[in-house]
Amino acid sequence: MTQAPVHRVQRTHRPSRFGFLFFLIIVLGLLLLAAVSLIAWHQWRYSDKIYPGISVAGMPVGGLTVEEASSAIHDALTPYPGPDVTVRFGDRSWVLSSETLGVSVDAGATAAQAFRVGREGLAATASASVADLLAGLKEDTLAQWEAFWDGVNLQPVLQRDDDLLDITLRRIAGEVDLKPLEGTLSIVGLEVSGTPGRMGRSVDVETTHDALATAVRRGLGGSVNLVVQEHRPAVMDVETALTKARAVLGHSFIIVAETSDDPQRFSADAAKVRQWLTLTPVSGPGGVVDLDVTLDHDQVRAFVAGIAEQLDRTPYDATLDWDATAGKVIVLKASQAGQKVDVEAGVAALEAALAAPVSVDGGGSPVPQEIRLPVATVSPTIDSDRVGEMGIVELVSEGTTSFKGSPAERVHNIVNAASKFQHVVVPPGEEFSFNRNVGDVSAANGFEDALVIAGDRTAVGIGGGVCQVSTTAFRAAFWGGFPITERWAHGYVVSWYGQPGMDASIFTPNVDFRFRNDTGHFLLIKAAVNKAKATITFYIYGTKGDRTVEMSGPLLSNVKDPPPPLYQEDSTLAKGQIKQVDWAKEGMDAVVTRTIRYGDGKVQEEKIVSRYRPWQAVFLYGPGTSVPGQTEANP
Repeated sequence: MTQAPVHRVQRTHRPSRFGFLFFLIIVLGLLLLAAVSLIAWHQWRYSDKIYPGISVAGMPVGGLTVEEASSAIHDALTPYPGPDVTVRFGDRSWVLSSETLGVSVDAGATAAQAFRVGREGLAATASASVADLLAGLKEDTLAQWEAFWDGVNLQPVLQRDDDLLDITLRRIAGEVDLKPLEGTLSIVGLEVSGTPGRMGRSVDVETTHDALATAVRRGLGGSVNLVVQEHRPAVMDVETALTKARAVLGHSFIIVAETSDDPQRFSADAAKVRQWLTLTPVSGPGGVVDLDVTLDHDQVRAFVAGIAEQLDRTPYDATLDWDATAGKVIVLKASQAGQKVDVEAGVAALEAALAAPVSVDGGGSPVPQEIRLPVATVSPTIDSDRVGEMGIVELVSEGTTSFKGSPAERVHNIVNAASKFQHVVVPPGEEFSFNRNVGDVSAANGFEDALVIAGDRTAVGIGGGVCQVSTTAFRAAFWGGFPITERWAHGYVVSWYGQPGMDASIFTPNVDFRFRNDTGHFLLIKAAVNKAKATITFYIYGTKGDRTVEMSGPLLSNVKDPPPPLYQEDSTLAKGQIKQVDWAKEGMDAVVTRTIRYGDGKVQEEKIVSRYRPWQAVFLYGPGTSVPGQTEANP
């Protein structure tokens, strides 16, 4: 069998779609690789430099490192050529450049800002996912392309020197600040002048600083109003005080003192009135102080008191005595009335006149104004013109004591003290004071040294014997039934005064004897000394009234023996000489009862209590003298 021949068909070769796609992928891959390589090269090329196309304030900084850019920016923008800011106050203005505003470029921060352009995408996604990294890479690449293609112009980062700005503001404040001027008023001689107050002002540096800082941040320049605070002086208006002062200085016065004699005249001209004026600050609402012209009351009063010193006259009492022969009171020396200026009324009249309008004559010229100064008559307490009304018509009571055996110096003091009680008059209701009448018991007042009670001893002292007089006065007051307001017993029983309980000790000025005149009439008191009989008597004349006085006692109690004698050595005595200087007295309490009987049947009983200490005898002896109680004589 014959095998048919096989025919082979030869086909033409054609590229397949797969090959083309593969080829395309290869090409794209190469292109991508080239792009990535280019990007990688670009990133490597500018890893420490600013990307191209970036500028600061129009100055290219692409391709520079941060340090290079910082240096270039500093050199180009120092001082910073920013817009000026104008500061205004009223019609004044100050143009402040960026330099005077304390504004400068922070070159380092600006360079760092330029370096961050094109790098912020990856910087924000450094620790994120792959997708975020790709997105950040894309963002940075686009930013770099935009900078390269279109360019990026950055504004510089500015910084502000607050201290320099404050210095600028304080310089301006030095031109604007104005201290407030206090209003003043002055009186020189009779001329009055015044200066009104003036408002002050000061720049509020802190608030203006904040406003300027805001304008600088905007970077647009413009103007800012200076913030100024006003300050009011404490005294602003002086016109009112000025007018008042001039009005007061227009016054002059004639002061007429209406005395019992011819009227006395005194003048006060404008110069004198000037001395009475004083400027007084007066506080008002809001701390405002106004000046007021006021009168210095003390100065006005001193002026009137000066007139009073010339016119005042002390009244003099009449000197009275009792004429035993005629049995009536007589006037030895007539009284004299006094006068006294009413100072306060005079001050009030002057101040009222000063507040009134100035008196003027027909031609409009000021004339002195007449002021009446009241002067009152001061009657004497013992008026010789009214003796008949005093009621001194009889002997009311008397008291007598004996000073027999007293040494000469004691008698002298008794007589001297008694002489102080010759014409003593006690008005109704008034109090008799022994000390007030006897005066100072001193050598200057005529008293001599004599024995007195001094502490716990009888010693020599000024005025020994005066208590004899006060004791006698007490007894006269006792028998007159007068209320005894002060009376002191002696420290021990004194033999001069007789029975205990009827003595009265005094020691000027603190220990006194007093009684009150309750008769409703005047009393005349006289003391009389009879040296021959060694007696002193007090007489009280007046109106006796309807009372009688009785005495009982003294009732003695609590009697105590005196202490043993006391012996003291005295170098002035000779050996064997002993001298007694104090005598023993028993101590005791003595009660004297005074009974006063009145015509209406009323009976008043009073107990007068005296407490006396026991008193020891005291002996002085010469050195070497044997004395009782000693076993051996002193050497």
